[in-house]
Amino acid sequence: MIKAFVTLREVAEYLNCKIIGDANKKIYGISLMNESTSDMLTYVPYSKIDHIADTSAGAILTRASIGLPLHRNYIITKSEPYDVLADTINYMIRQGLYAHNTDSLTEIDDTVIMDNCVSIGNGSVIGSNTIISHGAVIGEKTIIGRNCIIGANTVIGSNSTIGNNTVIGSCCCIGTENYEYSRKADKWIKIPVIGKTVIGNNVHIGGNVVIERGTIGTTYIGDDTQIENLVQIGHEVNIGRNCHIVACTGISGWAKIGDNVSIYGQAAIGNHVTIGRNAVLLARSGVDKNIPDNAVVSGYPAQDHRIEMRYRAFLRKIFRLNKKECENK
Repeated sequence: MIKAFVTLREVAEYLNCKIIGDANKKIYGISLMNESTSDMLTYVPYSKIDHIADTSAGAILTRASIGLPLHRNYIITKSEPYDVLADTINYMIRQGLYAHNTDSLTEIDDTVIMDNCVSIGNGSVIGSNTIISHGAVIGEKTIIGRNCIIGANTVIGSNSTIGNNTVIGSCCCIGTENYEYSRKADKWIKIPVIGKTVIGNNVHIGGNVVIERGTIGTTYIGDDTQIENLVQIGHEVNIGRNCHIVACTGISGWAKIGDNVSIYGQAAIGNHVTIGRNAVLLARSGVDKNIPDNAVVSGYPAQDHRIEMRYRAFLRKIFRLNKKECENK
């Protein structure tokens, strides 16, 4: 089977951009900077132009054209490369780089137990002693490990990987469509989803949890992590090992959460935020900036819990004084 590819020239002509480097370079797909290989295209925002040396990508979409390492291959965009990401992915899809392979064989171990109305896509692999409950849907090229339990009516999207001894509750959406949009000419443009989702070993996920598939990268949940009911986890989120995430938490795309982090009910974590190892986010914390290792935070915007308690005590004191003054008038 011949692997589909496009050349750097073809992509640049479609985007109406100029090329620096080898225009005949073959490109087999697009991925994140840290996940790219020499046959892949990636994009580098102007703010991260100094980090080009950190990627192994064979070609780079970037806005800058001065001071770039000459041994690299570039497509120079007229605006931020993120703005042409949707167009680039759509072009690659039309060229067949991400075509579905209906000939892939599905492998289901003889010890797997499946209820009625289970659907399993082409090319998927289901490990031994796994239980798949009524109405579950498993997408194409998905790998589910040994001794797993998949709850009723749960959907696991294509190109997902589920580790061993992992339990996923009922009515979950794991590795399914995400909702990353870019704004172009006063319109919201949906970015096609071609990434993947990886769930580690010994992970326990409650019911009605949504874990979005990466747009061009990987959404990752580390080993031994526990996620309670009604949690939303955005695309390209990276959650470390042994984390505990309580019900009704929302985690925005690209957030990075270290090992041993505890996140309590109704907490909200913003886009691109990093949470350090062993941190604790108390209930209803609104996190809009990075949190260091071992911190305990609360409130909105989230801050050190002791400072937040002093702040609330001060407000209560002001309220009582104001109320007393009003009563004495």
